[in-house]
Amino acid sequence: MENFQYGYFDSRDRPPPIQIKHLQKDRISATVSQKLCLFRLFPIIFNDVIYTLPSIIVYKQLREMIDLVLSVPFRKLWLPTLRDLWAAFHQSMLNHFPSKMTPRLHFCSEYDKVINDYGPTIKQWCTRYEAFHSYFKKISLRSNNYKNIPKMLATRYRLKQTFISCRTVQLKTIDQTTVIQKVKNNFFDNLMKQTLIHHFGNISFSKDLQQCKKFYNQNVEYHRGSVYIMDFVNVHETPRFFQVVLILKMNYKWWLFVDLLETTCYNERFCAWEIKSMNNYSILDPHRLRYFYKGLDIYELENSSFVLFNARLTLY
Repeated sequence: MENFQYGYFDSRDRPPPIQIKHLQKDRISATVSQKLCLFRLFPIIFNDVIYTLPSIIVYKQLREMIDLVLSVPFRKLWLPTLRDLWAAFHQSMLNHFPSKMTPRLHFCSEYDKVINDYGPTIKQWCTRYEAFHSYFKKISLRSNNYKNIPKMLATRYRLKQTFISCRTVQLKTIDQTTVIQKVKNNFFDNLMKQTLIHHFGNISFSKDLQQCKKFYNQNVEYHRGSVYIMDFVNVHETPRFFQVVLILKMNYKWWLFVDLLETTCYNERFCAWEIKSMNNYSILDPHRLRYFYKGLDIYELENSSFVLFNARLTLY
């Protein structure tokens, strides 16, 4: 686990190494985002040993439940599926981990009712509160002062943030870039040059184009080498991915020079989508992208490329 190479976006939530004392206490010391990252990448990190365990069925059932719970929008026809998954997951826990059954596990049985009454649960989760609370817990440990931490969080930190929010715009409406530089002619092959000329016309690559490493547009970060969801294909709503090759500026406007990837299949073993590059280049306007506004990392396993995320996406 310590030698695993996390991607650009996943490295921000890189979980700490799992130690023997964590296994003995049945508890991992990590934040919510770090635990979610570890849960999502679990089949990738431990791909050589995980599927030799009979209890892997527990992970797969829980993974399908979480993918549904974190989906926005959520189809009502998924509610029976979520209910059936809970029943199967509960039985698998009784078969493989009967001593690990806790009262909190019963909360999973309420998700279908909560979603049916109040909509997607992801709009109600308290991850941001946990992030604020984690900050104050660190201060309490260092200062040795544990007096009413939640009150201090509510009356000081949140109140201060409210005052700041009244004077500033939380969502950025302007474009931001980092590491802007000129484009070199020798970077493009013939297929890339044809794509650029077809879109921009007859231009000088070194004089008319600029590139950057990262581009922020409408609070979405586009990073070179990362993968994003473009749209869906066929009736099964298979996601179509693209990889950002370059972020180019032409006539005061930024464009994404991308490689449209081929989605091979969904790999049940790694709980990830297998993708393949076909050198199908295109130029996209970042303002027109509307699915899953977060970059994904590519992981190489068994001479194949995979991307994975926690959600079941749909057209409506």
